[in-house]
Amino acid sequence: MKKENKIVIIIIFCLIMIDQISKFLLSNKSWTIQNQDNGYHIMISIIIVIMIFRYIFSNNIYIKKRTKIVLSFAIAGAISNVIDRIWNNSVILIINIGHHIEINIAYIYIIIAWLGMALIMTNNTVKMIYEHKNKAERNNIKNENKNR
Repeated sequence: MKKENKIVIIIIFCLIMIDQISKFLLSNKSWTIQNQDNGYHIMISIIIVIMIFRYIFSNNIYIKKRTKIVLSFAIAGAISNVIDRIWNNSVILIINIGHHIEINIAYIYIIIAWLGMALIMTNNTVKMIYEHKNKAERNNIKNENKNR
């Protein structure tokens, strides 16, 4: 196994442990439980985690380490919430933001993954536009030299 894949697995494990330990430590505090259709959510989460795992650990040389790390946050968040759904039959929400927003650390991981992927895709798009623009300028210079 590649070194960067081992790092991704360690990151996923550590993130899951942080989320689960935080829920355990705060279990005596005031926290709420989000009841939903757990079977459906567990199944969808597992399918998505498998798809992301296959993507991260494929032999695709174009997947950069930063993409793998960002996606490891999504995997950790999903697995941690699946653990909650299996053991507690619901997701434990320990962070109260305002009157109607309650989340847990696993949700924060998923938000980090979304934002990270948005930044990576934006960065890649800017690079592609820049490369396309430079290629067009080089072609224009070649065409001008041919016409002389």
